[in-house]
Amino acid sequence: SPDGQEVLTASYDHTAKLWSTASGECLHTFVGHRDFLKSAAFSPDGQEVLTTSCDHAAKLWSTASGECLRTFEGHVHIVTSAAFSPDGQEVLIASYDHTAKLWSTASGLCLRTFEGHGERVMSAVFSPDGQEVLTASYDHTAKLWSTASGECLHTFVGHRDFLKSAAFSPDGQEVLTTSCDHAAKLWSTASGECLRTFEGHVHIVTSAAFSPDGQEVLIASYDHTAKLWSTASGLCLRTFEGHGERVMSAVFSPDGQEV
Repeated sequence: SPDGQEVLTASYDHTAKLWSTASGECLHTFVGHRDFLKSAAFSPDGQEVLTTSCDHAAKLWSTASGECLRTFEGHVHIVTSAAFSPDGQEVLIASYDHTAKLWSTASGLCLRTFEGHGERVMSAVFSPDGQEVLTASYDHTAKLWSTASGECLHTFVGHRDFLKSAAFSPDGQEVLTTSCDHAAKLWSTASGECLRTFEGHVHIVTSAAFSPDGQEVLIASYDHTAKLWSTASGLCLRTFEGHGERVMSAVFSPDGQEV
């Protein structure tokens, strides 16, 4: 949770669970989805959680009561990811139906559909200021959109295989994409230009994250490693080895001192 007091899990058992970090006690089980869960996320104020599922829907829940406050239905295929806007007033949902949709958390109404990808959309995230939306797709591209108008501002073309994820830098000036082509790419949000390609992994790249200061990126791979790279030079600074199987995610601690 934003304050670190609670933990949220999502499972293929069709439920999500809220836990106390201190005691390990299960505080709530969120029951209502009819298929596997894909993800779960806290709202910025920690008062609500958002879950996505293979049942084509996302659900909004109260962390206080465990009650389902809203069901977001409108996608016609598996819902892959969901994110809250920085102010918590909107949610962004990505789907295998080739679209992402913007919804009002208060009314449950669909405010906008981002259409343009030719394949499943694997992730959709807000920029730090909430003014832009970033989507990553199996059509080998990522797209930058205006949250307000729904206009596609840039299409990031250069990967040779499915995209797995996309993320904004802390200042929103750059985006980072990961792909099944074994590489990650750094792009300018202003120009749409590819600034850097991080190559060195020998298998699918699963996730990538910026350090809190934006000076480094951390990339995870099916090749059993994660690598730390300089955003400025593109050099690999460190390889984290020790896992015996594919590494599915890698993230920085809030202060950037640990991975």
